[in-house]
Amino acid sequence: MIPFLHKLISGKYRTLKGKDSLATAEEPDHKLLMEQLDRQKAFYENILNKLPTDIAVFDPDHRYLFVNPGAISNEEYRKFIIGKDDYEYAAYRNRPASVADKRRAKFLEAKNSGKEIRWEDTLPDPKGNMITHLRRMYPVYDEHGQLSMVIGFGIDITERKKMEETQAELVKQLSAQNRQLTDFCSIVSHNLRAPLVNMSMLTDFIESTDDPVEQKLLISKLRPVIDNLHATFNELVESIQIRQDLEIKCEDVCLDDCLQRTIDGLQTEINKLGAKIETDFTQVDVINYPPQYLNSIVHNLVSNSLKYHHPGRSPLISIKTRKEGEKVILSVQDNGLGIDLVKHKENFFKIGKVFHRHPNAKGFGLYMTKTQVEAMGGRIWVESVPDEGSVFYIEFDHRIKQAS
Repeated sequence: MIPFLHKLISGKYRTLKGKDSLATAEEPDHKLLMEQLDRQKAFYENILNKLPTDIAVFDPDHRYLFVNPGAISNEEYRKFIIGKDDYEYAAYRNRPASVADKRRAKFLEAKNSGKEIRWEDTLPDPKGNMITHLRRMYPVYDEHGQLSMVIGFGIDITERKKMEETQAELVKQLSAQNRQLTDFCSIVSHNLRAPLVNMSMLTDFIESTDDPVEQKLLISKLRPVIDNLHATFNELVESIQIRQDLEIKCEDVCLDDCLQRTIDGLQTEINKLGAKIETDFTQVDVINYPPQYLNSIVHNLVSNSLKYHHPGRSPLISIKTRKEGEKVILSVQDNGLGIDLVKHKENFFKIGKVFHRHPNAKGFGLYMTKTQVEAMGGRIWVESVPDEGSVFYIEFDHRIKQAS
């Protein structure tokens, strides 16, 4: 007989017997009463053993009085654990004592508070699958107010947890979709401006000259700008295509090719300012990254260096990569106007913030760059001295390839 059921049923029998002072162990209906109690015990045992949930009953000292197959399926283990505590059972099963520590703490919480407690517990099943249970434990007191037993039970909520994780992933994906839509609008408004300005400048030059040779030369310079504009637009359209998994596609991007795209789009301004661009990609020349993001990042930083050049000297832009463990650091250094970081530190990457007077300053490029970097798990920071220049650093948290 299950010990705690024996205790309950025996108590019920004594109560029934006490109500009838004429009842004795030798009376004819004593046998009938015991048969009824046995059937009742079997009924309760059948219910407890077949409930699709974990059930465990403890005495006031946290020793097991009963566990059902839902809690421990192996009959040998169920028999062993009766009269023992979780530490003895953990040692028997070669399990870490930390599991017993947690269960003892929960038992004492229920015992000392006198109230039901709830918590979630995730442990591997015999097959190694992680199973999550919603567990409850509550104390039971006798007619004298003394703790009689503590009953605990757990419900398998693994599927519910998976559904919650799926819902959380859907929310994350919807957020990513919204970010992609925002990025699309942002990149369109920002990155297409430079080639359009270049086209406008070339058109003005063409209209201002009557020399057919010079006109032909200027018209030929329109082609790479138009091609760059076309390629940028196509990439932006492709980047916003919503795939079912909503993941941002990464590809191996050659930094030389990425920079050349930026140079082609800004060539007119580079020539006008007499800017010089130096590179050192010897440590890392290929980065696995969303191409539209990396092209946008490089474009923004180089165009800013040109836009905020120092009027007393030609722009010098140095772009380098280096490895730091599994990280890749890309740096873009210029000798431009620089920025007062003490004054603008808190607002540096915020949208709409500008630090110098310029007709095309919208305060959007650095905000967009930071958003794209952080969206892929990286980070961006800056070092700058007014009138001397700035260095932007980007740490990429993605797979990299060694320079060939």
